[in-house]
Amino acid sequence: MSTAKQVSTVQAIPDSVIGFPEGVAEATENVATASQPIFNWWIHHCMDASHPFVRLQQAWMESVFEAIQAETEFLNACATSSGKMSKCLFDVGNFQNPASLHSCYREVAKDMTDAHFSRLGRVAELPEDFQQRLWEEIC
Repeated sequence: MSTAKQVSTVQAIPDSVIGFPEGVAEATENVATASQPIFNWWIHHCMDASHPFVRLQQAWMESVFEAIQAETEFLNACATSSGKMSKCLFDVGNFQNPASLHSCYREVAKDMTDAHFSRLGRVAELPEDFQQRLWEEIC
């Protein structure tokens, strides 16, 4: 329940306000109509000035997205490897057979190594991709 006063959103025009003299309203519309081409030209060039900044921000956001995507894939590989390792450790037969536990551990370690090197490769490419995008937008 609100404790604020209920204030009317519709405001009445006071009697002391003087209206436009006759003919001024039509003149205002004529000026607006006549200045429309100049306004369109100005807004077009004003927006052109902001386009390079928008394109640079878009290039930066694409690079950030690729970095986040690489990290997500790596975290997915970590979760998958952790699940495999947990499955191996909870299997009683693996504790009785050291070779089975060793092969399970090696498989998980190989998966993690591959995921890490894939991640490093993608991260190493990011600065070059970002520089290339910047030059494409600048030139």
